[in-house]
Amino acid sequence: MFNLLNAWNNFWNRSPSAKMPLTEKVPGEPVAYPYAVKKTRIDDDIEIAYTDEGIGGADVLLFIHGMGTDLSAWGKNMDSLSKDFRCIALDLPGHGLSDKGDFPYTIQFYTQCVISFIKKLDLPALTLIGHSMGGQIAVNIAIKQPVLADKLVLVSPSGVEPYTAVERQMLINTMTGIVASGNAFTHNRLNQILGFPNHLELASEFANGIALYQHEAAHFGILLSRSVEAMLLEGINGVLHQITQPCLILVGEEDLISPWPYMRGEDFARLLAAESSQIRDVKLVTVPACGHYLPYQMPEAFNDELLKFIEEKSAVSETL
Repeated sequence: MFNLLNAWNNFWNRSPSAKMPLTEKVPGEPVAYPYAVKKTRIDDDIEIAYTDEGIGGADVLLFIHGMGTDLSAWGKNMDSLSKDFRCIALDLPGHGLSDKGDFPYTIQFYTQCVISFIKKLDLPALTLIGHSMGGQIAVNIAIKQPVLADKLVLVSPSGVEPYTAVERQMLINTMTGIVASGNAFTHNRLNQILGFPNHLELASEFANGIALYQHEAAHFGILLSRSVEAMLLEGINGVLHQITQPCLILVGEEDLISPWPYMRGEDFARLLAAESSQIRDVKLVTVPACGHYLPYQMPEAFNDELLKFIEEKSAVSETL
Protein backbone atom coordinates (compact mmCIF):
# COMPACT_ATOMS: atom_id res chain seq x y z
CA MET A 1 0.00 0.00 0.00
CA PHE A 2 1.29 3.45 -0.94
CA ASN A 3 2.42 5.48 2.08
CA LEU A 4 2.41 9.23 1.38
CA LEU A 5 4.50 10.20 4.41
CA ASN A 6 7.13 7.58 3.59
CA ALA A 7 7.24 8.72 -0.04
CA TRP A 8 7.68 12.35 1.02
CA ASN A 9 10.54 11.47 3.38
CA ASN A 10 12.25 9.34 0.77
CA PHE A 11 11.81 12.03 -1.82
CA TRP A 12 13.46 14.81 0.16
CA ASN A 13 15.86 12.96 2.44
CA ARG A 14 16.96 9.68 0.90
CA SER A 15 16.94 10.17 -2.86
CA PRO A 16 18.83 13.33 -3.87
CA SER A 17 18.72 12.41 -7.54
CA ALA A 18 14.93 12.47 -7.42
CA LYS A 19 14.55 15.89 -5.81
CA MET A 20 12.44 18.47 -7.62
CA PRO A 21 12.52 22.21 -6.92
CA LEU A 22 9.35 23.62 -5.38
CA THR A 23 9.44 26.31 -8.01
CA GLU A 24 10.79 25.72 -11.46
CA LYS A 25 13.02 27.43 -13.96
CA VAL A 26 14.39 30.95 -13.81
CA PRO A 27 13.27 33.52 -16.42
CA GLY A 28 14.95 32.98 -19.75
CA GLU A 29 15.91 29.37 -19.10
CA PRO A 30 14.79 27.32 -22.12
CA VAL A 31 12.44 24.37 -21.85
CA ALA A 32 13.55 21.30 -23.75
CA TYR A 33 10.27 20.22 -25.31
CA PRO A 34 10.65 16.93 -27.17
CA TYR A 35 9.51 18.44 -30.48
CA ALA A 36 9.67 21.72 -32.39
CA VAL A 37 7.11 24.22 -31.10
CA LYS A 38 4.69 26.07 -33.35
CA LYS A 39 2.30 28.84 -32.35
CA THR A 40 -1.06 30.10 -33.53
CA ARG A 41 -3.61 32.63 -32.29
CA ILE A 42 -7.22 31.84 -31.46
CA ASP A 43 -10.12 33.64 -29.73
CA ASP A 44 -9.36 37.00 -28.13
CA ASP A 45 -5.85 36.84 -29.59
CA ILE A 46 -4.69 34.02 -27.29
CA GLU A 47 -1.46 32.46 -28.53
CA ILE A 48 -1.39 28.67 -28.34
CA ALA A 49 1.85 26.69 -28.44
CA TYR A 50 1.69 23.23 -30.01
CA THR A 51 3.67 20.49 -31.70
CA ASP A 52 2.66 18.83 -34.95
CA GLU A 53 4.53 15.63 -35.80
CA GLY A 54 4.03 12.63 -38.02
CA ILE A 55 2.52 11.91 -41.40
CA GLY A 56 0.75 14.67 -43.27
CA GLY A 57 -2.64 13.48 -44.50
CA ALA A 58 -2.77 10.64 -41.98
CA ASP A 59 -5.46 10.30 -39.30
CA VAL A 60 -5.04 12.96 -36.62
CA LEU A 61 -4.50 12.34 -32.92
CA LEU A 62 -4.99 15.45 -30.76
CA PHE A 63 -3.53 15.29 -27.24
CA ILE A 64 -4.83 17.48 -24.38
CA HIS A 65 -2.76 17.50 -21.18
CA GLY A 66 -4.01 17.89 -17.60
CA MET A 67 -3.89 20.74 -15.11
CA GLY A 68 -0.44 22.00 -14.15
CA THR A 69 1.43 20.14 -16.89
CA ASP A 70 1.92 20.81 -20.60
CA LEU A 71 2.36 19.09 -23.95
CA SER A 72 5.61 17.45 -22.81
CA ALA A 73 3.39 15.02 -20.85
CA TRP A 74 2.95 13.16 -24.17
CA GLY A 75 6.69 13.05 -24.96
CA LYS A 76 6.92 9.28 -24.53
CA ASN A 77 3.97 8.56 -26.79
CA MET A 78 4.34 10.67 -29.90
CA ASP A 79 7.65 9.17 -31.08
CA SER A 80 6.00 5.84 -31.72
CA LEU A 81 2.54 7.04 -32.72
CA SER A 82 3.81 9.65 -35.19
CA LYS A 83 5.07 6.82 -37.42
CA ASP A 84 1.47 6.07 -38.39
CA PHE A 85 -0.48 9.21 -37.47
CA ARG A 86 -0.34 12.98 -37.50
CA CYS A 87 0.13 13.74 -33.80
CA ILE A 88 -0.71 17.19 -32.44
CA ALA A 89 -0.28 18.19 -28.80
CA LEU A 90 -1.06 21.67 -27.47
CA ASP A 91 -0.37 23.72 -24.37
CA LEU A 92 -3.66 24.86 -22.89
CA PRO A 93 -3.92 28.61 -22.13
CA GLY A 94 -2.02 29.44 -18.96
CA HIS A 95 0.18 26.37 -19.33
CA GLY A 96 3.55 25.69 -20.85
CA LEU A 97 4.49 28.10 -23.63
CA SER A 98 0.95 29.28 -24.40
CA ASP A 99 -0.26 32.72 -23.35
CA LYS A 100 -0.85 33.44 -19.67
CA GLY A 101 -3.42 35.97 -18.57
CA ASP A 102 -6.37 36.79 -16.37
CA PHE A 103 -8.44 34.09 -18.04
CA PRO A 104 -11.44 32.40 -16.39
CA TYR A 105 -9.79 28.94 -16.62
CA THR A 106 -13.17 27.23 -16.54
CA ILE A 107 -13.77 23.93 -18.33
CA GLN A 108 -15.97 25.76 -20.81
CA PHE A 109 -13.19 28.29 -21.44
CA TYR A 110 -10.66 25.54 -22.13
CA THR A 111 -13.22 23.68 -24.24
CA GLN A 112 -13.88 26.68 -26.47
CA CYS A 113 -10.15 27.33 -26.84
CA VAL A 114 -9.49 23.78 -28.05
CA ILE A 115 -12.50 23.92 -30.41
CA SER A 116 -11.14 27.17 -31.85
CA PHE A 117 -7.68 25.59 -32.16
CA ILE A 118 -9.09 22.60 -34.09
CA LYS A 119 -10.97 24.91 -36.44
CA LYS A 120 -8.01 27.27 -36.86
CA LEU A 121 -5.82 24.37 -38.02
CA ASP A 122 -8.73 23.10 -40.16
CA LEU A 123 -8.31 19.59 -38.81
CA PRO A 124 -10.47 16.72 -40.07
CA ALA A 125 -12.50 14.56 -37.69
CA LEU A 126 -9.89 13.26 -35.26
CA THR A 127 -9.20 11.03 -32.30
CA LEU A 128 -9.42 13.26 -29.25
CA ILE A 129 -7.16 12.19 -26.37
CA GLY A 130 -7.35 13.86 -22.97
CA HIS A 131 -5.63 13.21 -19.67
CA SER A 132 -7.11 14.22 -16.29
CA MET A 133 -8.52 17.75 -16.74
CA GLY A 134 -7.76 17.29 -20.44
CA GLY A 135 -10.13 14.32 -20.41
CA GLN A 136 -12.87 16.46 -18.88
CA ILE A 137 -12.28 19.04 -21.62
CA ALA A 138 -12.32 16.31 -24.29
CA VAL A 139 -15.71 15.06 -23.10
CA ASN A 140 -17.12 18.57 -23.38
CA ILE A 141 -15.76 18.95 -26.91
CA ALA A 142 -17.14 15.56 -27.95
CA ILE A 143 -20.61 16.48 -26.68
CA LYS A 144 -20.67 20.13 -27.76
CA GLN A 145 -19.13 19.62 -31.22
CA PRO A 146 -19.43 15.90 -32.05
CA VAL A 147 -18.45 16.39 -35.70
CA LEU A 148 -14.92 17.38 -34.62
CA ALA A 149 -14.03 13.97 -33.14
CA ASP A 150 -14.89 10.48 -34.34
CA LYS A 151 -13.13 8.70 -31.45
CA LEU A 152 -12.57 9.64 -27.82
CA VAL A 153 -9.77 8.48 -25.51
CA LEU A 154 -9.88 9.46 -21.84
CA VAL A 155 -7.03 8.84 -19.41
CA SER A 156 -8.03 9.15 -15.73
CA PRO A 157 -10.50 11.94 -16.59
CA SER A 158 -11.37 14.44 -13.89
CA GLY A 159 -14.92 15.51 -13.15
CA VAL A 160 -16.43 12.02 -12.94
CA GLU A 161 -16.76 11.99 -9.14
CA PRO A 162 -20.34 12.51 -7.88
CA TYR A 163 -19.41 14.83 -5.02
CA THR A 164 -22.06 16.44 -2.87
CA ALA A 165 -22.33 20.24 -2.85
CA VAL A 166 -20.72 20.29 0.60
CA GLU A 167 -17.79 18.15 -0.55
CA ARG A 168 -17.24 20.32 -3.61
CA GLN A 169 -17.17 23.49 -1.55
CA MET A 170 -14.80 21.95 0.98
CA LEU A 171 -12.35 21.02 -1.77
CA ILE A 172 -12.63 24.48 -3.34
CA ASN A 173 -11.93 26.09 0.04
CA THR A 174 -8.92 23.83 0.55
CA MET A 175 -7.41 24.82 -2.79
CA THR A 176 -8.11 28.50 -2.08
CA GLY A 177 -6.13 28.14 1.16
CA ILE A 178 -3.23 26.44 -0.61
CA VAL A 179 -3.03 29.24 -3.17
CA ALA A 180 -3.35 31.97 -0.51
CA SER A 181 -0.46 30.43 1.42
CA GLY A 182 1.78 30.65 -1.65
CA ASN A 183 2.13 26.88 -1.95
CA ALA A 184 0.66 26.28 -5.39
CA PHE A 185 3.94 24.99 -6.81
CA THR A 186 4.39 22.72 -3.80
CA HIS A 187 0.91 21.32 -4.30
CA ASN A 188 1.68 20.63 -7.95
CA ARG A 189 4.87 18.78 -7.00
CA LEU A 190 2.98 16.74 -4.42
CA ASN A 191 0.52 15.78 -7.15
CA GLN A 192 3.43 14.48 -9.19
CA ILE A 193 4.76 12.45 -6.27
CA LEU A 194 1.29 10.95 -5.82
CA GLY A 195 0.98 10.52 -9.58
CA PHE A 196 3.98 8.18 -9.78
CA PRO A 197 3.61 5.94 -6.72
CA ASN A 198 6.93 4.30 -5.88
CA HIS A 199 8.57 5.90 -8.96
CA LEU A 200 10.17 9.05 -7.58
CA GLU A 201 12.90 9.26 -10.22
CA LEU A 202 10.23 9.19 -12.93
CA ALA A 203 8.28 11.87 -11.07
CA SER A 204 11.39 14.05 -11.08
CA GLU A 205 12.01 13.48 -14.78
CA PHE A 206 8.41 14.33 -15.59
CA ALA A 207 8.36 17.49 -13.46
CA ASN A 208 11.62 18.85 -14.78
CA GLY A 209 10.29 18.79 -18.34
CA ILE A 210 7.35 21.06 -17.52
CA ALA A 211 7.55 24.74 -18.43
CA LEU A 212 6.91 26.33 -15.04
CA TYR A 213 8.89 29.46 -14.13
CA GLN A 214 9.56 31.08 -10.78
CA HIS A 215 8.29 34.48 -11.88
CA GLU A 216 4.94 32.92 -12.87
CA ALA A 217 4.18 31.56 -9.40
CA ALA A 218 1.38 34.08 -8.69
CA HIS A 219 -0.28 33.37 -12.03
CA PHE A 220 0.06 29.63 -11.51
CA GLY A 221 -1.78 29.91 -8.20
CA ILE A 222 -4.69 31.67 -9.89
CA LEU A 223 -4.76 29.07 -12.66
CA LEU A 224 -4.71 26.21 -10.15
CA SER A 225 -7.47 27.67 -8.00
CA ARG A 226 -9.79 28.49 -10.90
CA SER A 227 -9.13 25.20 -12.67
CA VAL A 228 -9.85 23.09 -9.58
CA GLU A 229 -13.05 25.03 -8.93
CA ALA A 230 -14.07 24.51 -12.56
CA MET A 231 -13.37 20.77 -12.48
CA LEU A 232 -15.58 20.46 -9.41
CA LEU A 233 -18.43 22.74 -10.51
CA GLU A 234 -18.49 21.56 -14.14
CA GLY A 235 -18.40 17.83 -13.46
CA ILE A 236 -19.10 15.37 -16.29
CA ASN A 237 -20.53 12.45 -14.31
CA GLY A 238 -24.06 13.54 -15.28
CA VAL A 239 -23.40 13.93 -19.02
CA LEU A 240 -21.35 10.87 -19.95
CA HIS A 241 -24.45 9.28 -21.49
CA GLN A 242 -24.40 12.05 -24.13
CA ILE A 243 -21.13 10.80 -25.65
CA THR A 244 -21.86 9.34 -29.09
CA GLN A 245 -18.31 8.51 -30.18
CA PRO A 246 -16.60 5.18 -29.49
CA CYS A 247 -14.68 5.76 -26.27
CA LEU A 248 -11.59 4.18 -24.73
CA ILE A 249 -10.93 4.89 -21.06
CA LEU A 250 -7.62 4.06 -19.39
CA VAL A 251 -6.83 4.34 -15.70
CA GLY A 252 -3.94 3.29 -13.50
CA GLU A 253 -4.84 0.82 -10.79
CA GLU A 254 -2.83 2.95 -8.32
CA ASP A 255 -4.23 6.34 -9.37
CA LEU A 256 -4.08 8.40 -6.17
CA ILE A 257 -4.67 11.94 -7.46
CA SER A 258 -8.43 12.26 -7.09
CA PRO A 259 -9.69 13.27 -3.63
CA TRP A 260 -12.43 10.64 -4.00
CA PRO A 261 -10.53 7.72 -2.35
CA TYR A 262 -9.61 9.89 0.63
CA MET A 263 -13.14 11.24 1.08
CA ARG A 264 -15.15 8.10 0.28
CA GLY A 265 -12.69 5.23 0.74
CA GLU A 266 -13.30 3.91 -2.77
CA ASP A 267 -10.63 3.36 -5.42
CA PHE A 268 -10.79 5.88 -8.24
CA ALA A 269 -10.43 3.10 -10.82
CA ARG A 270 -13.50 1.36 -9.40
CA LEU A 271 -15.50 4.60 -9.44
CA LEU A 272 -14.47 5.26 -13.03
CA ALA A 273 -15.61 1.79 -14.05
CA ALA A 274 -19.04 2.44 -12.55
CA GLU A 275 -19.45 5.91 -14.04
CA SER A 276 -18.20 4.91 -17.50
CA SER A 277 -21.05 2.41 -17.85
CA GLN A 278 -23.18 5.41 -18.88
CA ILE A 279 -21.30 5.61 -22.20
CA ARG A 280 -22.92 3.78 -25.09
CA ASP A 281 -19.78 2.42 -26.77
CA VAL A 282 -16.98 2.22 -24.21
CA LYS A 283 -13.96 0.08 -23.41
CA LEU A 284 -12.34 0.48 -20.00
CA VAL A 285 -8.76 -0.66 -19.40
CA THR A 286 -7.23 -0.68 -15.91
CA VAL A 287 -3.42 -0.83 -15.97
CA PRO A 288 -1.83 -2.60 -12.96
CA ALA A 289 1.00 -1.03 -10.95
CA CYS A 290 0.40 2.35 -12.58
CA GLY A 291 -0.49 5.79 -11.23
CA HIS A 292 -2.19 8.90 -12.55
CA TYR A 293 0.30 9.79 -15.30
CA LEU A 294 -0.27 6.59 -17.23
CA PRO A 295 0.89 7.74 -20.71
CA TYR A 296 4.25 8.78 -19.24
CA GLN A 297 4.70 5.96 -16.73
CA MET A 298 3.51 3.14 -18.98
CA PRO A 299 3.90 4.50 -22.54
CA GLU A 300 4.02 1.11 -24.24
CA ALA A 301 0.82 -0.04 -22.55
CA PHE A 302 -0.89 3.26 -23.41
CA ASN A 303 0.25 3.19 -27.05
CA ASP A 304 -0.71 -0.47 -27.49
CA GLU A 305 -4.22 0.03 -26.12
CA LEU A 306 -4.69 3.17 -28.20
CA LEU A 307 -3.61 1.44 -31.40
CA LYS A 308 -5.85 -1.57 -30.76
CA PHE A 309 -8.80 0.73 -30.11
CA ILE A 310 -8.26 2.78 -33.28
CA GLU A 311 -7.77 -0.30 -35.45
CA GLU A 312 -10.87 -1.97 -34.05
CA LYS A 313 -13.11 1.07 -34.46
CA SER A 314 -11.73 1.88 -37.92
CA ALA A 315 -12.49 -1.69 -39.04
CA VAL A 316 -16.06 -1.37 -37.75
CA SER A 317 -16.51 1.94 -39.61
CA GLU A 318 -15.31 0.38 -42.87
CA THR A 319 -17.94 -2.37 -42.65
CA LEU A 320 -20.83 0.07 -42.15
